[in-house]
Amino acid sequence: MKLPTGFVRQNHFLTVKSVRNFDTSNLIVPPLCVLRRINQFLHPGVLRSCRPVCVDLAVRSASASLSLPRNFQPKTRNKASKKLKNMDSEGDIGKESLLLITQGAEARVFESTFVGRRSIVKERFSKKYRHPILDVKLTLKRLNAEARCMTKARKLGVCTPVLYAVDPLLHSLTLEYIQGVSVKDVFLEFGANGMIVEEEQRLDDIAAQIGEAIAKLHDGGLSHGDLTTSNMLLRSGTNQLVLIDFGLSFTSSLPEDKAVDLYVLERALLSMHSSCGNVMDRILTAYRKSSKQWSATFNKLAQVRQRGRKRTMIG
Repeated sequence: MKLPTGFVRQNHFLTVKSVRNFDTSNLIVPPLCVLRRINQFLHPGVLRSCRPVCVDLAVRSASASLSLPRNFQPKTRNKASKKLKNMDSEGDIGKESLLLITQGAEARVFESTFVGRRSIVKERFSKKYRHPILDVKLTLKRLNAEARCMTKARKLGVCTPVLYAVDPLLHSLTLEYIQGVSVKDVFLEFGANGMIVEEEQRLDDIAAQIGEAIAKLHDGGLSHGDLTTSNMLLRSGTNQLVLIDFGLSFTSSLPEDKAVDLYVLERALLSMHSSCGNVMDRILTAYRKSSKQWSATFNKLAQVRQRGRKRTMIG
């Protein structure tokens, strides 16, 4: 196989002997890309997904057909990303300090500052069990999907944290810091202390806000995917409901997906807040008043409930 001028073959890769001797006559859209910084080739699928490395030259040889080795490890993160990834509880990126708040199955949540404002940094970390190329693609896809769904929800009139920045290199979102408590903590407090008249009124107000917010999402063709009281905050001072964590959100106008959204919330309320009484009925009442497509959704919800009962019974 004849190699392009200025190249040598080393361990399944083509490397550049000298940039001065590089033949630019073959510069076209790549299947293979020369990266001067790491001096090796990357597959275009990796190139579209990882952007930390600057591409200097791209070449395709009509007679060359090279495949990546199985143990190929693309460099998709810079030093700052590794520092963020290996951080336990405290650290700093450049001049910004980060304080770890919580960690879930998909991401870590840090408290930080953005242009002098208190903010939240949500970083999606890589999964070691996935192929590195697939991992980069999935991480970026879900990062962008979460940012789009959060922005769309805000346009639909649902209160969400303001999205400050999206960093595709660190796989992170920078969001507004919401000062307040979660609906989960409020409902648990209601259940522990017993319901009084004032708390009943506050419970009605929270349930109405939840039903209206979900109705706006569903009428706009958006499903949250993880409707739990942990993903609902009450802003201090105004008691305004704020929906967070759109990591599992997706666009859909199917009544089935809307019904599953409601069923997830219903199961969360029954398991965590059974002492709060018929709070789900209050939420569904507010949903019915606000949604224009509630009839088809409620019919599907009945079917989803039946499937859930059968699954629970069989085990």
